Amino acid sequence: MITMKTVFILIAFFLITQILGLYVGKQYIDYINTLVASGEKKPELFPGVGPESVNNSFFLFGWIIVSTVGILLLIKVRKSLIKLLEAFVIFMASWITFDFIIPLDIGIVSLGFLLALILTAWKMLRPSIINQDIAAIISGAGVGAILGASLGVLPSIVFMMILSCYDFVSVFITKHMVKMAKALTERPTAFTVAAPHKFKKLTYVGIKKARKKIHIFQLGVGDMVIPLMFAVSVLNKFSLINAIASVIGSTIALILLIYFMSKKPQPMPALPFITFGTFAGFLISLII
Repeated sequence: MITMKTVFILIAFFLITQILGLYVGKQYIDYINTLVASGEKKPELFPGVGPESVNNSFFLFGWIIVSTVGILLLIKVRKSLIKLLEAFVIFMASWITFDFIIPLDIGIVSLGFLLALILTAWKMLRPSIINQDIAAIISGAGVGAILGASLGVLPSIVFMMILSCYDFVSVFITKHMVKMAKALTERPTAFTVAAPHKFKKLTYVGIKKARKKIHIFQLGVGDMVIPLMFAVSVLNKFSLINAIASVIGSTIALILLIYFMSKKPQPMPALPFITFGTFAGFLISLII
């Protein structure tokens, strides 16, 4: 059963990711504007594809498909390699976040580089629910910020709609996302945030045992990154108020989804709900 404490923890993690990501996104947007002012070209997610091009949406979705197939193959062939993938993602994404939060160099490397290295080592060598959540939040904030600052609002909208449809299909029809989620949550990976009912024991307990001991409820990092991406793209083209409104919308949608799941526990695609709430919050802010 999902308790109020679980709901509070998940919403807190979601909001922390959004707030942190908006800050990092703003810093990256300012950095891009400085480059443009000095005569440099805007960074592109894909060579030759401008930030406002909807082609970004399809290229990103293609990248998602390739990544999903790759992870499923690793699960089937050599699951241990997922740890290397996780370490790489944590290090690269948290490095971005730390560098924009604390832009300080120490010798030949930045402080962000060292903090990312420490976080990755802590997560991989001493896995627990606590460092799983910390790594997921910091990494998710960096990824969402970079994506949002690199995309226009329209490509972000199209990408979210495509991904929401894919999320629905992969959970209810092909069900491969459910299989992947089960494999990734057998141990504390930073691909999800976990909200245990009890924090009496900080070391991780496998899902089968967790049902009897700490009852972990998990939310995919992608479900936090995608609405953050949209909020940062809105921040870039509109205002902070519009971006905050989209975050409020996505948060309300997540609360309603968790409430629905508490009444009828089953695997659910979170992104369609969150996407609807995100768009609703943004549209309301434009009307008001």
